[in-house]
Amino acid sequence: MAHDAPPRDAALVALDWGTTSFRAWLMDGTGSVLDGVRTDDGALTVSGRTDSPQDRAAAFEETFTRLCRPWLDEHPGVPALCAGMAGSNHGWAEAGYLDVPAELGDLAGRLTVVPAGDSVVHIVPGLRATGADPDVMRGEEVQLAGALAVTADRPETVVLPGTHSKWVRLDGSRVTGFTTAMTGELYALLMRDSILARLATGEPGTEVTDAFTRGLDTEAAQGDERALTALLFTARPLVLAGRLDPTEVADYVSGLLIGTEVRHSLRGASSGVVALCGPPATQHRYRCALERGGATVRTVGEDAAAHGLWRVALDAGLAPAGPNLSTPSTEEQPA
Repeated sequence: MAHDAPPRDAALVALDWGTTSFRAWLMDGTGSVLDGVRTDDGALTVSGRTDSPQDRAAAFEETFTRLCRPWLDEHPGVPALCAGMAGSNHGWAEAGYLDVPAELGDLAGRLTVVPAGDSVVHIVPGLRATGADPDVMRGEEVQLAGALAVTADRPETVVLPGTHSKWVRLDGSRVTGFTTAMTGELYALLMRDSILARLATGEPGTEVTDAFTRGLDTEAAQGDERALTALLFTARPLVLAGRLDPTEVADYVSGLLIGTEVRHSLRGASSGVVALCGPPATQHRYRCALERGGATVRTVGEDAAAHGLWRVALDAGLAPAGPNLSTPSTEEQPA
């Protein structure tokens, strides 16, 4: 019986503080999740209410203590570990970067500590590519650590869809490079502020639809000869000609955008397994595009961030070393 089970002591408060969302988990000594919270208190919202670095730090501290107060009161002294945009130059405190190539195990040695009332919060650094093609990531590094912790095989490429999608190249647990695509943000802008937004009706979906695969096919057939900007405009004459329904515009545009990202990015990816790490809202469509491009895909749940934070906490000595009994689900997908 569940009520006969011994109580599980909290060992870590894990925070994934993104640009537009706040996620937190209370974790026990095995790395299993005891409780969780998710809100829209993203770094952009919190920092937008402030006028100075001091006010901004105070706003992040207040938001953290307010949202996690029940856990902090019940488990005084529990360590807290945070990844994401809270560590950016417009976040709680700038946590810096590790330059790639970098071992994910080295994240634990570069934590930034900030006070939070009676607690302290340790912020994970991001990753930075220098050289001819600089790039940055912040928050995805713990998702990578979590993805490696829950996949049976070692992927050489990890795809993290999102507002700014990341394509990461790995050699074991060593990040050798990565690139960023603004696919999610571009889609949001087009569907809100462009002429295409005036054509589209209904709510955009997340499943693989005929209109989405039509976008994939159009981009695959014409993407090398015609610019993406030209292909995006095809939605308008197709609607005017009665060959694309207004309810299909958003899915068609999604297919064009994801199609061009995936097709071009796969050219620079290894031929090994591709791990796809993200929420169901984007995972279905990216998996479809990847498999149509010939990739062998392994999907990882959106809880990868929690498990990555647990891994960093273990490496940093913030969490007790011991058997990790959590078994987050992964799914093997055929090519």
